[in-house]
Amino acid sequence: MSHRRSVALVLLSAIGFGSMALFANAAYASGVTPSTLLALRFLLAALMLAPVVWMRGWQLPRGRVLAGYMLMGCMYTAQSQSYFNALLYASSGLVGMLLYVYPVLVTALALALGWEKMDRRMLVLMLVAVGGMAVTLGGKLQGQPIGIALALLAAGIYACYILIGNRLSQSRQDTHPLAACVVIMATAAVTNTGLALWHGVALPASANGWLAVAAIALFSTAVAIACFLAGVNAIGAAQASILSTLEPVVTLGLGVAMLHETVSASQLLGGALVLTAVVLLAQRAPARPAAIAAASGA
Repeated sequence: MSHRRSVALVLLSAIGFGSMALFANAAYASGVTPSTLLALRFLLAALMLAPVVWMRGWQLPRGRVLAGYMLMGCMYTAQSQSYFNALLYASSGLVGMLLYVYPVLVTALALALGWEKMDRRMLVLMLVAVGGMAVTLGGKLQGQPIGIALALLAAGIYACYILIGNRLSQSRQDTHPLAACVVIMATAAVTNTGLALWHGVALPASANGWLAVAAIALFSTAVAIACFLAGVNAIGAAQASILSTLEPVVTLGLGVAMLHETVSASQLLGGALVLTAVVLLAQRAPARPAAIAAASGA
C-alpha cells in the first residue's frame, strides 16, 4: 500500500470518528436515547466486523488477554456513555475539543506510573495543553457544567482505556487488532444493551433517525476502525496519531456548518493550543497506544 493511500485511510477514519457527533444529534432528534443509540451502534458494528475476522481466519484472544479486552469493552461503554450524554448538554464542538485532551492525560498517567520521565519539553507541552484548556473553559461556552464534566470524564476514561490496550498489545498472544476489536465491540454491545433495557429502549421514530444510527455503526465505527488499522500498519502509530488530530476539527466544523453552533475566539485559541500540544506530544508518544485502542474513537 502506498504512503499516500495509507495517509488517506487514516484521514478518512478521522472524518468518520469526527462526524459521529453530527449523526448522534440527528439520532437524538428522532427520539432515540443515548443508551439505545450505543447499544445499536456496537451491536451493528460487531455484526459487521465479525464476518471479516472469521473469513480471514484471525483467532480471538484467550484467557487473561480475552478478559482484558472484555474489560476494555466495559470501559468503552463508560466512555461512550459519558461522551454521548455530554452531547445532550454541550455543543458538539466543545465536547470534541474536551475529549481530545486524552493524549495529554495519557502522558500524565504514564508519568505518574513511572513509565516516562518528565523533561523540559514535556513540561512545556503539558503547560500549553493545560493553558489551552483553561482558555477554552474560560470563554463563552455552549454547554452546561454537566456536559463539560461528562466530556472530561470521557477523556479520562479513554486515557485509561488506551493504557490498558497498550499493555494488552504487549502480551505473548498474537491477536490481530481487528479480532480484539470484535471482542471489545461485542462486550460494549452487551453492556450498553443492558443499560438500554434498564433505562427503557427508545428506538428512532423516523427514517432519518435510523439512517443516523446506521451511519454511526457503519461509517463512524466499523469503516473508521478498519481504515485506521489499514493505515497505521503502513505509516506507524505516531504519524497516524498526529493525523488523527483532524477529528476534533471535523467535529467543530460540522457543528458550525450543519448544526449552526457558534464558536468564540477564545474557544478557537484554546482548542488550537490543545491541538498543538497533542501534535507535539504525539511525535514522542510516552505510552504508545495499541492500534486497537487508538482505532476505537469515541
